[in-house]
Amino acid sequence: MSTKKYWKSLEDLNDSPELIKKASQEFAEPIPMEDFLSESGNNNGQHPRRDFLKFLGFSVTAATLAACETPVRKVVPYVVKPEEITVGVSNWYASTFYDGHDYCEVLVKTREGRPIKVEGNKRSRITMGATNARTQASVLSLYDEARFRGPVKG
Repeated sequence: MSTKKYWKSLEDLNDSPELIKKASQEFAEPIPMEDFLSESGNNNGQHPRRDFLKFLGFSVTAATLAACETPVRKVVPYVVKPEEITVGVSNWYASTFYDGHDYCEVLVKTREGRPIKVEGNKRSRITMGATNARTQASVLSLYDEARFRGPVKG
């Protein structure tokens, strides 16, 4: 057995009478266990199997309900669908990527007007379809909430 004593404050280390009085009053309200126990009662500290199943069912239900707080997202279909968009079919657009360090001619894969992938353009005479990590990750910056939405006067 260990003889170490762990304490949280100097009063706890010195066994202050005020701290002992507060500790005895910490859980002053009794827990109503009789409401959950069955009619058969408590036999020498052993609970019947039904009581165990009651506690287990309650705890699983409570944990499930606590974890199911997902936000509700409503999907609104197109009222007037654009001609170039077919749901489930992706479109490719030619574009360029430049961020001050790298330049690349790219093909951007989109679904329902949202870019999802950036690939190198194999018809490029400069890059021959090669890309680097910055170019591949550039699609993530398109979904940045802090990015500019339009032209800004400097």
